[in-house]
Amino acid sequence: ARSVHNHSLVDTMSDIQKCRCCLPEVPDRIFKDDLEPHRVRAILNVDKKWVSGTVLRYYFFSGGSWGGSEAQKQAMRKAFKVWEDVGIGLRFLEVTTIDAEIRIGFEQGAGSWSYMGRDILSIPKGERTMNIGWDITNDIDTGVHEIGHTMGFPHEHQNPNAGMIWDVEAVYADLGGPPNNWSREQTYHNIIRKLDQNEVQGSTWDPNSIMHYPFRAGLILQPEYYQTFDLNPTPGLSQADKDWVRWFYPPLGDKQKPQLQLDVASELDIQEGETASFDIKPDKYAWYNIRTVGHSDTYFVLFQKSSMQKIASDDDSGEDKNASVSVWLESSKEYSLELRLFWFDKSSSTTRLVMTEETGGSPSLPGLLWSTRLCNTKGRSTSSPVIEEVVSKDGGMCSCGDAGTGGCEIM
Repeated sequence: ARSVHNHSLVDTMSDIQKCRCCLPEVPDRIFKDDLEPHRVRAILNVDKKWVSGTVLRYYFFSGGSWGGSEAQKQAMRKAFKVWEDVGIGLRFLEVTTIDAEIRIGFEQGAGSWSYMGRDILSIPKGERTMNIGWDITNDIDTGVHEIGHTMGFPHEHQNPNAGMIWDVEAVYADLGGPPNNWSREQTYHNIIRKLDQNEVQGSTWDPNSIMHYPFRAGLILQPEYYQTFDLNPTPGLSQADKDWVRWFYPPLGDKQKPQLQLDVASELDIQEGETASFDIKPDKYAWYNIRTVGHSDTYFVLFQKSSMQKIASDDDSGEDKNASVSVWLESSKEYSLELRLFWFDKSSSTTRLVMTEETGGSPSLPGLLWSTRLCNTKGRSTSSPVIEEVVSKDGGMCSCGDAGTGGCEIM
């Protein structure tokens, strides 16, 4: 966390400036041994990010040691607005129920911290996903920093592209004393440790990022400038902060989205890390299956369009399957699907999104999803081979060679 003040002399650094955000440690994600290194890198680059359109509800604890004053809560409301005012595809909504995704405590002396991005979904209900450990009524940047973690952004001073060389023992001594009183393990995790190259965006270091700590002169050996002068990021969001958050969370706006049509494969014309948006207007009340097709890793969320209430989601990253949801949709409503592409196999066919109707069923009882297989039934002689779907209406399996025969229909 950072002070709203900017200083150039060691002895003028305030206690607030010396306080640091201490990220909770979570186990590293484990991938299968046979996963290609590039695929792992691509997944790790964005796997904690949300998709645009997500409404993140936040809840303030009010009683006990986790409770906060109204002034503290108001500072956090302003911090959420700082991010929203950039013009992004995420919304933040204050609620009074503890089932919110973001649950904010104000335990003083326990440090300020937040879990990273979608990691907050794995934190048990009733537990904090964020804590504000000191008075931030005049230190809104602390709140902005912690919300940045909740959005999936890591510490900038741990960027491997920074070229920073620490006076390691001086850093351990500085952070081991008041007001932080960190263990060597905490200091290593939050300061000394370099992020994996897979976890950072871009190729440059931004010392003015809201996600960067301030450091007193002498803790950094390289760049040499900081042996003499404090490193004090400029208050507020840097231009790079704004550019990156808009790249990861492009605003939805009122622009026309492509319609996801029944039984028509829609090509995902995006690159790794980017997002795609589709509108869905079903022509009748029924159960539908929405899924990706192709060798890829994606995360998508289906929303009811008017309220952007989440209906269903799936994440197939690192798995030998495709993202897929079965949902009851109503012709009287419109829906929006937001998808992030982690990785795709550039040597295979393009990734596509498909929606098919399931047979039978009711709002409380899903229908029978026909067995499906996508086949290149038109051959690969054209520059854009047509991928068609072969289905068996009796629930059996069809091979691509069965297309058009024995009850195996081409859709």
